[in-house]
Amino acid sequence: MVKIDLKVNQGSPQYSCSSCSDCQSVFGKSLCSIKNRGCCWYFPKFTLYEIHKMAKEEDGLKILNSIVRLPKVKIYNYYIHAKGYFDEIGYTRYIKTEHVYDVSLKDKSIFFRACPFVNQGIGCMLPEKYRSYVCNFFICAEVVKKVQKYDEFKNYINERTNYVRWIEWENFSLEEFLAEKKLNLEDNFEEVIEVLKDMPLEEYEFRSLKPIVAIEKFSDYEKKKIGIN
Repeated sequence: MVKIDLKVNQGSPQYSCSSCSDCQSVFGKSLCSIKNRGCCWYFPKFTLYEIHKMAKEEDGLKILNSIVRLPKVKIYNYYIHAKGYFDEIGYTRYIKTEHVYDVSLKDKSIFFRACPFVNQGIGCMLPEKYRSYVCNFFICAEVVKKVQKYDEFKNYINERTNYVRWIEWENFSLEEFLAEKKLNLEDNFEEVIEVLKDMPLEEYEFRSLKPIVAIEKFSDYEKKKIGIN
């Protein structure tokens, strides 16, 4: 049984999957020293919109400060790239020898990477509202295969696409605004944050989506557990 549903935390949407706690996806396989990290191999890029959200709240500013202090963080003009752990030696050895988890993945480096915010066996240490939308919307290929036959899944895909386009527009608008003031994160980080603090934060009105439960038959106990009639 797999259930996916929409959760909205203070205006930030996230697709939740019931199988994440017992991940069997190839995306969750780790061949590096950081085990049990699930699919948290992505090195997140924090866009201007996400930075704007952090700048508007005290706890968000603390999160932002912790991000920029990371040893492998890179601040670009209009986004922040937080790089995590990468076992390059192990990856090189793997490519030259047996490919245990090859399947159809083009990027084999994911088996040797870990996000800087993941805690082994626990998950992401960032609040959902400050995470990259890439992380909040990720659904592994194995789960997609189980739920894609349901009509409601089309709404999940369409709404995700609409939200990403909206985020891109917000980022473009913020970038244009800062460019007019000749400001960017790399050269004027503190000034940009002060500007964002004073700017109103727009929020996307995410449509309501019905939970999807990929199962043919289930008991009354399972119905009660997953919250369906």
